[in-house]
Amino acid sequence: MEKFFSNKKNAIIMGIIAMILWGSAVPLIKLTYEHLNIESFDTGSKILVAGIRFFMAGILSFVYFYLINKKTNKLQIDKKLNIRIILLFATFQTFLQYFFYYIGLSNTAGSKASVIQASNAFFSVILAIILIKDEKLTLRKVLALIIGTLGILIVNFNGLNQFTFKITGEGFVIIATLFGAIANVFLRKYGKEYNSFSLTASQFILGSIPLILIGVVSHNAKFNFDITLFFLLLYGAFISATAFCLWTLVLKYNQASEFSIYKLFIPIFGTIFSIIFLKDPLTIRIILGLVFVLIGSRILNKK
Repeated sequence: MEKFFSNKKNAIIMGIIAMILWGSAVPLIKLTYEHLNIESFDTGSKILVAGIRFFMAGILSFVYFYLINKKTNKLQIDKKLNIRIILLFATFQTFLQYFFYYIGLSNTAGSKASVIQASNAFFSVILAIILIKDEKLTLRKVLALIIGTLGILIVNFNGLNQFTFKITGEGFVIIATLFGAIANVFLRKYGKEYNSFSLTASQFILGSIPLILIGVVSHNAKFNFDITLFFLLLYGAFISATAFCLWTLVLKYNQASEFSIYKLFIPIFGTIFSIIFLKDPLTIRIILGLVFVLIGSRILNKK
């Protein structure tokens, strides 16, 4: 494992595969809604889909934890794992983030959501400056934030005098991205001392439980658990668990500063897959917004 991921070429390939997986999540979620005939007002059904996906992702993450560690005598779950830390991550990373994301995504175009979701990097910078003592506000960070924000604004402009923004659409995607950024900052602050696989698997499962409970009591769509739905949910779980597994191994054996730039591929692949599978239109606003977000992120990640 170490020999394979320490090879720079292999690490780049595995990193890009992880980005492809994360980028494919947007059309997957919308196709799942379409398969289940979930109406736009049926919030409970959307939340139930999210809960089932991340419960399965938690189980799959534990499987990966077993496969990776069985030959190193490290199968015992980290005794240092603090239930309060797990609950913290479960609340922000899984429950709150995907509660808003699954609702917001159903009310906005997948390509637009992919670009907006890329603002995670900018939220993370702002929150890190506020919550982590060692983080400082620099001119480079300010420039990156301005350019990235312009990209998000461009995506939501429709014509010369129109600004298309729906609270339960683009607004919820931004809120979800904010919660994801909070989880990223908490991970940087508290997560280093824990086994990342057991921490992620645990928070996936605990965070999915309230999503499932809310979905069960409030959903309207009739869930016909056919083979198509099973594979849609399984692929969703595979995305979360596998992309995390690959990305963690890439960062474990390589410098994070070198590979953080590959996160820029997520909105690119998300936009491409949305255009291919969801027939989203490729507009000049999407292209310009994506370019601005990528430039801002590139400045942010520049050494």
